[in-house]
Amino acid sequence: MKKLILITFIFCTIIPSHFLNAQKLPQLKKEGNITRLYVDGKPFVMVAGELHNSTSSNLAYLAPIFPKLKEMGLNTAIASIAWEQFEPQEGKFDYSLIDGIISQARENKLKLCIIWFASWKNGLSTYTPLWVKKDSKRFFKLKQSNGSTGEVISSFCKEAQIADAKAYVQLMKRIKEVDKEHTVVMMQAENEVGAFQDMDYNKQALDLYKSQVPETLIRYLQKNTNNLSPEMKSVWKKNGSKTKGTWSEIFADEMKSAQNFFMTWQYATYINEICRLGKKELNLPMYVNAWLVQNPTELPGVYPNGGPVSRAMDIYKAAAPDIDFCAPDIYAPNYKEILSMYHRSDNPLFIPESTTEQARAFYAYAEHDAICFSPFGIEDAYTNLAYRQAISVINELMPTILKYQGTGKMHGFMRTKNSTVDTLKFGDDRVYVEYNKWDNTGYGLVIQTAPDEYIVAGTTARIKFGKGNPSRNIRLGQVFEGQFEGEKWVTTRMLNGDETWQHDCVLVTGRKAMISQTSDGQIVPPQPGPNQPALESAKTTEVQTPAIYKVITYELK
Repeated sequence: MKKLILITFIFCTIIPSHFLNAQKLPQLKKEGNITRLYVDGKPFVMVAGELHNSTSSNLAYLAPIFPKLKEMGLNTAIASIAWEQFEPQEGKFDYSLIDGIISQARENKLKLCIIWFASWKNGLSTYTPLWVKKDSKRFFKLKQSNGSTGEVISSFCKEAQIADAKAYVQLMKRIKEVDKEHTVVMMQAENEVGAFQDMDYNKQALDLYKSQVPETLIRYLQKNTNNLSPEMKSVWKKNGSKTKGTWSEIFADEMKSAQNFFMTWQYATYINEICRLGKKELNLPMYVNAWLVQNPTELPGVYPNGGPVSRAMDIYKAAAPDIDFCAPDIYAPNYKEILSMYHRSDNPLFIPESTTEQARAFYAYAEHDAICFSPFGIEDAYTNLAYRQAISVINELMPTILKYQGTGKMHGFMRTKNSTVDTLKFGDDRVYVEYNKWDNTGYGLVIQTAPDEYIVAGTTARIKFGKGNPSRNIRLGQVFEGQFEGEKWVTTRMLNGDETWQHDCVLVTGRKAMISQTSDGQIVPPQPGPNQPALESAKTTEVQTPAIYKVITYELK
């Protein structure tokens, strides 16, 4: 009887503890029509920055960077681990970098997304270990149409996939061992994969290209016909929506879609196996990122052929169930269009690389419930006062953003080259955003907090309110400028007269802040303390930054 009591006690104490620990792992959760990232049991939006490729290759070089990112207001850093440094000799692993990156991030209260630079980075194989590079027989390379090979590993090389996966599993094991606080919240497998040619001309690839399209893909096409990317849906229908046949029989067209989808299937299955084995060790969210198609007329091979570009994203959905989502690296100007392509019911929006533009961050979080916005080369933005101040406003708004994600009551607005007006729809309510015709700086967000109440944040725009029925006249009642302290609204002034054009519209002028900054980018207080002499080297700059407004409307009858 005593033994039974002892066993019961152990079961009730140890097992629940293990279960709770597993529950605390960062994870993605589908909630209604959105997917959220949960960290430490709470919804978490990554206000992030991706480091330059080599910044995390040396801990001494990295050491001064993380404090700067924290000072900038970021909560997450995206940093790389290279296979060549992690496994310099086959079977011998160097844990010093991953241990140090986690330790430094934790010291600065930053979360981490780790990029695994392994078989491919930007379509090339420059981050593979030297023992992989030297052994072209075991780790055979992608073959070009003329029979030549370079240094790029073939996605059809099983030995390379096995070796890559073994190293990735060891990386996940190590993170599990040293990261009890869950500093690492997400993993990116490989980076901007794909071949810069239409096909891999190795015999293995050519034989598979002539084989039947996998039944898994056919079933996916049948089940998701109405939700396929426009390109995939069009080419499948054009070829008769066949359910049996080779790649060229089912997907052939003038855009070489058959080659594109075939190569994408191979890259997706290769990477999925790495993620599948890695998740068995530590089940963190994992994603792949895309080097985008820059022009709709580009053929596969001009862009990396095999990556998760929007036209082939459905291949990843069918072939790679252990890859949680596909993420766009966006430097192109058609930002809004790209976000619409990647924000799908089965694909939350996550932007791991972009330009450092405040408008892009606001628009992604508000319009598309983005899990992450992350400029590339973030350490270069340390001296960018406008971006830092915008991040400060995003952080101020974050409790409210989290509250209204997925409700349909939050929208972003962003001036583009050819647009001077945007219309935001909140059911039958309308918010009309007008921009200055002489610049392209207007951006922000609008949240409907009640039928006649809105939170507006942004800069350089004019906002009016109305109804879907134009005969109904909606007027401004009161406009307050202010700030959030947590979720509590604090008014700094009430606006009227010239500040609202006699209540004709909300003038979203933004805030003007005087910021003192040293030559190396450090922000210093404008009024030094009693024991802190003023820094003569500090330069004071006026910075335009988004402001926050509370707006009350009424219907004129």
